[in-house]
Amino acid sequence: MSTPTGFFGRNAHRFQTVVAMWIFVGFGGSLLFGSFGLMLVTGTGMFADKAVFNPGLEFSAGQEVKISDGVRPGNFMVLAYPATVDLSTVECAWKSQVYSTGEQRSGNLDIARPDGVAETLTAYGATSREFTALASTQGSGWMEPDLLTCTGEGVESFAIASAEGILTDQFRLVTGVALLLLAPVIFGFGLLALHFTRKWRRHGMFPQPGAPTHYPQPQPYPYPPAHQQYPTTPSVQQQYPVQPSVLQPHPTTTQPEHNPYAPPS
Repeated sequence: MSTPTGFFGRNAHRFQTVVAMWIFVGFGGSLLFGSFGLMLVTGTGMFADKAVFNPGLEFSAGQEVKISDGVRPGNFMVLAYPATVDLSTVECAWKSQVYSTGEQRSGNLDIARPDGVAETLTAYGATSREFTALASTQGSGWMEPDLLTCTGEGVESFAIASAEGILTDQFRLVTGVALLLLAPVIFGFGLLALHFTRKWRRHGMFPQPGAPTHYPQPQPYPYPPAHQQYPTTPSVQQQYPVQPSVLQPHPTTTQPEHNPYAPPS
């Protein structure tokens, strides 16, 4: 039987290869999604609270600095050293740039440990120093603070670092649950691909119709009984009998045999 034609028939081999690849995608992807989801929900591994940071700019208490000199404005985090600083005594005042109208806005940052950040952070560098986070503008899109001044009791220095990459508790929980629910779905696709691959390997994608299990028994030819004579076709003589001829044979005279030694008559 000929192989089915058409788009699906011409690309049957490629389709089988894609389905077979989903065996590895389903099994490997389910393990990957499951492990990532578990780490996100529990806040462990690579998705643990941010415990290290890269100080883009460090300044002393009471010093006015320009935020854009250290990090990108609008998404930054303020830290204080040492980590044992009492946050209730810290204040950070900000000023905007001078606009074309001559106006310059100002305000204060909300002092509170940002969500998704560890209580103690270690700064990158030759000397390991532990800081504590004071405030963060992540996700606010607040581009107005341009100049910053911070003060606080017992603070030796302040630092500004980028707030990018900080995962909030709500984001980790929602994303982790979504990955945990998606993992068994991907695993099911892998099992389905394995089932079809084994089936097509045994029978092919287009199985041929099987032979009939019941064959009809041959019927005997209806010969006539032994006492019955076969009908015969009458011969030509029977169809047309020879009639006696009405013409009589012409009488012939028999001449005597000539004797060459007999005397002439």
